[in-house]
Amino acid sequence: MIGVLWRMFAVLLACAPGLASRADEVSDFYHGKTVTIVVGYSTGGGYDLQARVLAKYWPKYIPGNPVVIVQNMPGAASVVAANSVNNTAPRDGTVVGMYSDANVIAPLMKVKGIQFDPRQFGWIGSLAARPTGVIFVRSDSPATTLEAAREKEDILGALGPDATSTYALLANDLFGTKFKLILGYKGGQEIHLAVQRGEVHGRAGYDWPSLVREYPQWISEQFIKVIVQMALEPDPDPAMKDVPVAINLARNDEDKKILELVLGTGRFQRAFSAPGGVPPARLAALRDSFKATMSDPGFVADMNKLSANGVTYAGAADIEAYMRNVYAFPPAVVERASKYFSE
Repeated sequence: MIGVLWRMFAVLLACAPGLASRADEVSDFYHGKTVTIVVGYSTGGGYDLQARVLAKYWPKYIPGNPVVIVQNMPGAASVVAANSVNNTAPRDGTVVGMYSDANVIAPLMKVKGIQFDPRQFGWIGSLAARPTGVIFVRSDSPATTLEAAREKEDILGALGPDATSTYALLANDLFGTKFKLILGYKGGQEIHLAVQRGEVHGRAGYDWPSLVREYPQWISEQFIKVIVQMALEPDPDPAMKDVPVAINLARNDEDKKILELVLGTGRFQRAFSAPGGVPPARLAALRDSFKATMSDPGFVADMNKLSANGVTYAGAADIEAYMRNVYAFPPAVVERASKYFSE
């Protein structure tokens, strides 16, 4: 027995230098380097601000402590950024992307212009889930309730194939609303300015807690009305108790699957990924360091300042499991849902 234990100890000693060497390889690679987070939206919005908070704290946990910077690459609701990172960026772990959560199902939805397959991404993790997404309009809009929106047309500002457009098109199909979209805005702030100026009546795909935090006067002065909660469960805020919830409006199992397909991506609203092909040890280090950052007290405090939802971490395995599930949905469900991404 003693001989067996000594042999096991000898094996561990022999392996230890190799393990340390692999750890040193990652640390040596990242030391003195810069990791770039490519954000698919303009500056000042939620994606940009949260990416910059991550960039502040993430270096502490990445082996070798590289500098982390943010590069904004808006266009086509982050499709431009996803195409760039996953086709032209180095596959060495120095570039990661942050895109619309809708890009997780972009190939399935046949989104125009995509040159990537998210199932091939080197997923790192998500730092925040989407809180209750809503469709809201100005209080002087033609329709300010779900019932009225089935009879009258409200014009909504949108970015492209993301929540700002797909949520509205989903509501039109499943709930019988008559929302009209004006596409091409570069970021959420631009849409909100358009709402204030009266260029559009409202928008889809914005989060209720963010509205409460960032535009309290819109609510206190009744400048806006929320028409529907685009969510799989109701928001706990008592102010939302009388606002219809999408999942409760589903007429059958197919409707429910469509809602899970489209709204389910919100669980990974602030997801980060590297292009496919990053060396496994470096990708593992990015994943581990990302997860460790989620518990950093300073990071959590700064995230809480930005979002009432705070940090709601999801790992790469969670994102990949969601994709395996929905990519196996019946063709009829996929075909119907894909129409929401065709605008």
